[in-house]
Amino acid sequence: MKNFFSQYKWETIIFCVALIMRIALFGVNFSNNNYDLIQTIHGDDGYYELSQNIIAGNGFSFDTEPPYRPNPLRPPVWPYVIAGTASVGGYWLVLVLELLMGSLIPVFGLVLSRRIFGKWFGIWTGLLMAIEPYSILLSFILYTETCFIFFFLLSLIHLMRFIDEREVVQGVLAGLILGLAILVKPTVQFFPILIPLFLLIAWRKHLTRGLVAKVLMIGVLALAVMMPWVYRNKVEFGVWGMSAQPAFNLYVYLVPTVLSIDNGTNFQIESEVFVGRDDSDGSTITLANGDEYKDKAMKVLMEHKGAIIKSTLITLATFFTHDGMLTVLQYSGITFDNILRVPALSLLAHPMELVRTIAHYATSLAIFIPIVRLLWIAVTLLMLWGIITLFRRREMNTEKILGIFIVLYFAMTTAINGLGVNARFRVPILIYIFSFALYGLFTLWGYILGKLEKRHEETLDNHPRI
Repeated sequence: MKNFFSQYKWETIIFCVALIMRIALFGVNFSNNNYDLIQTIHGDDGYYELSQNIIAGNGFSFDTEPPYRPNPLRPPVWPYVIAGTASVGGYWLVLVLELLMGSLIPVFGLVLSRRIFGKWFGIWTGLLMAIEPYSILLSFILYTETCFIFFFLLSLIHLMRFIDEREVVQGVLAGLILGLAILVKPTVQFFPILIPLFLLIAWRKHLTRGLVAKVLMIGVLALAVMMPWVYRNKVEFGVWGMSAQPAFNLYVYLVPTVLSIDNGTNFQIESEVFVGRDDSDGSTITLANGDEYKDKAMKVLMEHKGAIIKSTLITLATFFTHDGMLTVLQYSGITFDNILRVPALSLLAHPMELVRTIAHYATSLAIFIPIVRLLWIAVTLLMLWGIITLFRRREMNTEKILGIFIVLYFAMTTAINGLGVNARFRVPILIYIFSFALYGLFTLWGYILGKLEKRHEETLDNHPRI
């Protein structure tokens, strides 16, 4: 144990910090829910209901009564992990599993950031991931993020090793684990094509037949893991595909968003008018009728092109700067009047409104909302500074450029969710956001110190001692 701690000191510290923070917040929420475990861990994405139907033998369905329609939105890995674990030790064992995965994610962040940026960047990135509030909350609610990020970062670690070592075993592990990550959350379903394509372009001057085969193997293995589920969807819905989620998000989230922008209303009103209750229940829009709903959505969207641009800009600002603290506090039973209706970034242009907003929240724990929002704005600006500085100093390499690509991919694919975007969508790429922001912070600090030292030297030159 002594040798283990000596070799993995920071990994152990970060894991313990993450676990303590997650147990503490779970305890607060558990108490607020009158010590009802299911109420504390239940999310509104239907994974508890899916696991209950799997355990009861009702199939992969959201429905609570026959005919138990096959679910068209959710991929299989996380519901079956929940169901399998609960069958062995109940939902308390599911909680333990999720807490452990959630506490290992910052350790994976340390390993990945350290490999790309260096030791101290890895340590600080891991610590920040361990204490980030929304990540802590997601570590015991039955959403996909914890399981997805666990597999996604593990896949990236092996991918980074493959980039450095070009070993077949690392490529095999990267591909297989990426496939599992996609079967948890299909957001990265295009990575089996995009990652090999990226590597082939990045290494185009040094490619050999063997290296091309290794790179393509990553995508082929990931696709192989996905294929049984794609075939299931072909059998159930008559269409090859991963999920009806893209059509669902386009119809249920993006259209009401652009309508609310152009009509000067709010998302809820437009959703009730355009979508209605039946089409938003999670089982109506399927792969079989997805194209029909896409066509309906696109017809409306093409009539509101300006609103699409506005929505995209709002979504990008929200993606990077949303704090998530309102949700964290509400889950803990802390409620108050929320007056922050716009991205906090816009408040910087209106100092008096910013002061009034902070003053409104200052008398309660709600003060964390504007504070954390402003911190995220600072992190975003530092991330951009870090990326620009890396290019200016010509310190970019394949791993860092891939990190930028992944950040952009998640940011742009989030745009389809319109006003439904929150801090949850950013959590899978915190490792890159924090790493680039830390690089920006350290270089900016060094730049400021250099300027101060230069000014001090100029002052001494102009006023020499007698």
